[in-house]
Amino acid sequence: LIKLVEENEKIEIFKSAEILSIEGYVGNFKSKILSENMEKEIEHGVVVVATGALEYEPTEYMYGKDGRIITQLELEQLLAEDKINPKNVVMIQCVGSRGEKVPYCSRICCTTAIKNALQIKEREPDAKVYVLYRDIRTYGFREDFYDKALEKGITFLRYDVDSKPRVEVASGRLKVTVKEPLIDEKISFNPDFVVLSVAQVPDPNNEDLSKSLKVPLSKDGFFLEAHMKLRPVDFATEGVFLCGSAHSPKFIDESISQAEAVVSRA
Repeated sequence: LIKLVEENEKIEIFKSAEILSIEGYVGNFKSKILSENMEKEIEHGVVVVATGALEYEPTEYMYGKDGRIITQLELEQLLAEDKINPKNVVMIQCVGSRGEKVPYCSRICCTTAIKNALQIKEREPDAKVYVLYRDIRTYGFREDFYDKALEKGITFLRYDVDSKPRVEVASGRLKVTVKEPLIDEKISFNPDFVVLSVAQVPDPNNEDLSKSLKVPLSKDGFFLEAHMKLRPVDFATEGVFLCGSAHSPKFIDESISQAEAVVSRA
């Protein structure tokens, strides 16, 4: 896909670019950008904001202190490159989400965790995968993944927000301890990897871009559409459109739907 875009004569790409200013109105915008240490001015008819979201960098659960404690994105990359074949994995949900720092649910975390758990089970059917969760939220038809995970023997254990899992290293081995609320007892695991399902957070540059475009942000720092139902990909500013995770955390198919809607509107 990258190659197709780069080879398309009708698409001009500015790499390592920074927007210096945006002026004008629908059909007649002028933007100054800094790309590869060169300042350029481009003319364009519309603006599409598709800046995406970022992965929350955890400070909890010993992340960054042990290479066996990773995020779901890092797990995906390791599995794709066939660099690991774990036999025992503990996944911890809602890391950074639904708390003081990030009050919202990041929507994609549960499905991503279950998808990765299923990949592990497909590679190694006897592998033990434990998912420690507050609430499982597999939106839409993705509930099928949850059903399949239960069929494959993936274990789901609920934890209370007041009694979060504890991760430590004991005698060189990872140790995860969690209190199971139904039996009111602590359970311990010694996994090969601890995988953190972290929040999706807005780009910190959103605030500056919103001021340049004169468009609003939500209270969570994502871009806010003109109307949820009537103008879901438009801003109040004419000629400026929105799609993808710049709006809120969402799945790829949802981002594609928004992008197609923008194409029909722009």
